[in-house]
Amino acid sequence: MADNDIKNLIASYHNPPNKLRSLQEINARYKLTLENYKKICLTSGDVRDQKIATHAEIKILGWVLGKPDKDVIKDIAENSNRVVFPPQ
Repeated sequence: MADNDIKNLIASYHNPPNKLRSLQEINARYKLTLENYKKICLTSGDVRDQKIATHAEIKILGWVLGKPDKDVIKDIAENSNRVVFPPQ
């Protein structure tokens, strides 16, 4: 490694490019992604790839927030255009 590379590496540890986000920021992103998912579900055309990517992002954000998988799936279902049947 060159001296310049080592200096850049040390500087990156002092100023990380991807700082950790607060729970409030993650929760806001979770809600925003749910809204985006709802818009995607109401869109006509071939949006399968977008739907899959957004679904995965919601699942990951829910996991980071510590939400049970059941609650995340419920949130996704409520924000899709599918019919949600009440539990029996």
